[in-house]
Amino acid sequence: MKTSSSGDFAHQKQAALRLYVQELLTEALGRNVVVTVLRSDPIKVPSLFPADVLSVSLADGTELSLFVKHLGAEQADHPDKQYRCREVRIYEVLLRDVGLPVARYYGSRWNVATQRRDVYLEYVPDWSLKYTDLEHWPTAARRLAQLQGYFAARPEQLLACDFLLRLDAGYFHAWAGRALSAVVSRLPDLARGLEGIVASYSRVAELLERQPITLVHNDLAPKNVVADRSCTPARICLVDWEMAGVGCGLLDLVHLKYGLGPRPDSQMRAAYCAELAGSGLLPTRPRELKRLFAACEVHQTMCRLAYFATWHTPAERVAQWVREAEQWLAGI
Repeated sequence: MKTSSSGDFAHQKQAALRLYVQELLTEALGRNVVVTVLRSDPIKVPSLFPADVLSVSLADGTELSLFVKHLGAEQADHPDKQYRCREVRIYEVLLRDVGLPVARYYGSRWNVATQRRDVYLEYVPDWSLKYTDLEHWPTAARRLAQLQGYFAARPEQLLACDFLLRLDAGYFHAWAGRALSAVVSRLPDLARGLEGIVASYSRVAELLERQPITLVHNDLAPKNVVADRSCTPARICLVDWEMAGVGCGLLDLVHLKYGLGPRPDSQMRAAYCAELAGSGLLPTRPRELKRLFAACEVHQTMCRLAYFATWHTPAERVAQWVREAEQWLAGI
């Protein structure tokens, strides 16, 4: 029996991919398209999941670039990543509005050969916020606020999405427990201070749970915000939605601005709060808003403490995080 050569198999695989992309674009663009050229190049920057950029030429002369993310079992033990299709479901159900600060979603499919789910998105050809000038960070804060204001007006839609994490009191207590376990096992000398924080954690958990709900990215480090600087102001796209949930939106801003100096930190707060003025998402009284910021800071610190060993964080930095959590808790 004659078998196909590796060259023939690669050609068939490329032809199948071209047909699939053609179908995706036909549906997305609302017109029949013919893909004449398709080139795939791996992303060369570090990423949790393997990814490629597809350069696509259509018969009518249109040129497009797609970002293909190959979702697999990476970090399958992470407590917030137990549902592997969460990102796909969020794009399919929630992130379709063209006015939202996200890359355009084209579709996804299960790749039998790689045993991964391939997600097809618009490719935004620029760097993450982590590598951009600080002038673009308030723009990101405003766009985050606009997204959260959009979903704050749709609470029933969010609550109907069983694929979203529920950021409730139980969720926050669980992360505090993980932080304490990590510190006790590796740095027991720091455990006493953290034990006091965890013993009083209801002040944090209950305050956060009482807030009006919106869509929360829940992993909004600067690396997960792409700033397309070809536009003025920069176009902002929030990416990597594997941990998204429903709850207090301010958690995202506090995560995003972590590590900034006093002046850019203040600018981020001001841009975010100004955009949400009158939305009902934030407390109107300064004292209550300050308490809410403090509660968010404590929670994000617990998340960092829970993973300090995995990140090989120096003991001095861990001790600093514990002191900061104590200071934030005192402000609630």
